[in-house]
Amino acid sequence: MGFFIEIFWALLMVGVPVGIFTLALFWWALQGGHFNESSDSNALRREIKAMSGRKKKKKNKDKKEEDRKLHPLQKQWARFGGGFYGIVAFFTYIVVEAREIITTISNFGGFIDFLKQLNFDVIIQMFVQALMNFITAMVWPFYWMKRIETGQVWIWFLMAYAGYWAGLKLAQVLVKHRSQSLT
Repeated sequence: MGFFIEIFWALLMVGVPVGIFTLALFWWALQGGHFNESSDSNALRREIKAMSGRKKKKKNKDKKEEDRKLHPLQKQWARFGGGFYGIVAFFTYIVVEAREIITTISNFGGFIDFLKQLNFDVIIQMFVQALMNFITAMVWPFYWMKRIETGQVWIWFLMAYAGYWAGLKLAQVLVKHRSQSLT
């Protein structure tokens, strides 16, 4: 019975959020025309892999033009790699940053007090913390293994991948359905 409860909690706590996050990012990127292949999963994976390497291959002029097309969040996603590892790294970064921002503001006594005490030192501390959070996100398996209290970590990683896969497939279906209904 404990095994099924573990699967349920992993699905609820990791699978669903990663799936929704994946759906949102891929739907947004597919709708924006950032990927040519929206229905073939293998071709889409190749494009995702190439997305993070575009900076190295493009000339400065082409790179600047491509960067203008991408939203800053999509650029950040590309920096993390774009695929499963990149999605979970980006998700982890957002979770860690949100917790850090909430903690910082509450330590100052609220948002208004935070704004009153905002100075150069606080901005530098926030920048350093954001960089440290980026590193934490890049090694996300270690971050999440410390946070999950279970002996069956593999279930949680499996549910995260299941959420990623479901979100990716659903985004492809939604974009395909929308494009067919417009024609």
